[in-house]
Amino acid sequence: MTDVVYVTHEIDPSVHGSHVDTDLELVVSEFDRVGLDWAVAAWDDHGFDWSDARLVLVRSPWDYVLRRREFLEWARDVETLAIVANPAAVLEQNTDKVYLRTLASHGVRTVATGWIHDADDAGRVIARMRQDHGARVVVKPTVSSAARGTILTSDPLEAEAHARLVLAQGFGVMVQPYLEAVEAEGEISVVVIDGRPSHAVRRAPALSDSPDAAFGELVELTDELHHASCAVLHAAEAEDLVYARVDLVREADGALALMELELTEPSLFLTLHEPAAQALAAAVASRLS
Repeated sequence: MTDVVYVTHEIDPSVHGSHVDTDLELVVSEFDRVGLDWAVAAWDDHGFDWSDARLVLVRSPWDYVLRRREFLEWARDVETLAIVANPAAVLEQNTDKVYLRTLASHGVRTVATGWIHDADDAGRVIARMRQDHGARVVVKPTVSSAARGTILTSDPLEAEAHARLVLAQGFGVMVQPYLEAVEAEGEISVVVIDGRPSHAVRRAPALSDSPDAAFGELVELTDELHHASCAVLHAAEAEDLVYARVDLVREADGALALMELELTEPSLFLTLHEPAAQALAAAVASRLS
């Protein structure tokens, strides 16, 4: 049997936005180093024999968003054959950003969010967000990645029209203020391997026009970042997962707030901190033993 299958997505060079997983090469090199047999497969490769895998490492299935139900069915089916990391139940919860509402109810400080599930509520929710936090708002589907279906606008009519469009496509909608700290300091992502914070990366705003928006720079993993990320993982009962990424932003009062808890398909920025690739391979090996 194959020890571990690294799960990614089908890359089509003809499709704009088809991305290469920059973590992959480092991870499989570490699999070689620790003596693990490995394979790489797209999650929707129907010709792949998943029953041959001992552990399925879900890493970059970035095209799942428009086929979320199919993706989750695949994960549940594979979990009857092999260990899935992160587990199918985690993937199901984490691929809809309403999990942020649950974490907020458990005491995690999250970025202020308005939730729209009915078109009749759109104008009211957007008006309240603008009243409380300023004119610029971000409107996006609750099932999304890489800013897909996301707009930033100061126009309430544009915000409401976009919310209605997203609802018509079958998705819930979330509305958040656009925080000035995102422009100044950027988002800070704390990468966590096997329950332990590994490194921190400052990322450009997701809605930036910069060609470097998808990349980041390594920053100090301070005690503040360490504590904040561990508190989020504890509240989410996610401390025993193979990988996680905690995306934080500093609000106007200087405190850190959670933007997203990425447990499904985050870039782990391993090229910026290669020891994390070693830790990831070790985490996989420990679960196989």
